[in-house]
Amino acid sequence: MLNMKHPTVDLGLVCSNFDEAFHFYHDLLGLEMVLDINIPESTATGAGLAPSGFRQVRFQAGNTLIKIMEIESPPPARGHEFQAGVRWLTFILEDVPATVARLEANGVEFIAPPVSAPDAKHVTCAKGPDGILIELVQLPDEAS
Repeated sequence: MLNMKHPTVDLGLVCSNFDEAFHFYHDLLGLEMVLDINIPESTATGAGLAPSGFRQVRFQAGNTLIKIMEIESPPPARGHEFQAGVRWLTFILEDVPATVARLEANGVEFIAPPVSAPDAKHVTCAKGPDGILIELVQLPDEAS
C-alpha cells in the first residue's frame, strides 16, 4: 500500500503536438497554468520519464495537476478509438449542458450529447489531444 502524503494523483501527458495540447487545456478548457519548467536530461532519463530532457507545463484542475510535455522528438498522436492506456480525464462540473454549449462554441468536438448514467445526471466526452477523452460529469441533484 502506498503511504501517500498528498491526497491527489497528478497526471503527466506526453504530447504529439505541444501547442495544440496547450491551446486545448489552457485556452479551451480554461485551466490555469501554474508552472512552466524544463526537466533536464539527467532527471528525465534517470527517473525513466523520457528519452531526453523536456519542457513541462502544469495546469491546475481542482486539486490535480495536469502536466503536458514538450519534447524534441514527440511520438505520433493516438486516435480516439478504444485502446489500452489512459482513456479519459473526468471533470465533475456544476452544469454539464451549459459547459458543453460554451466549449462547442469555442470549437471543442464532443463524441455525443450529454446522457444520464446510473450515478450521474449528465455525462459526455469531448475529444482531447492525443486520443484522450475529456469526460464531463454532473452529479445527480441532491434530494431535498
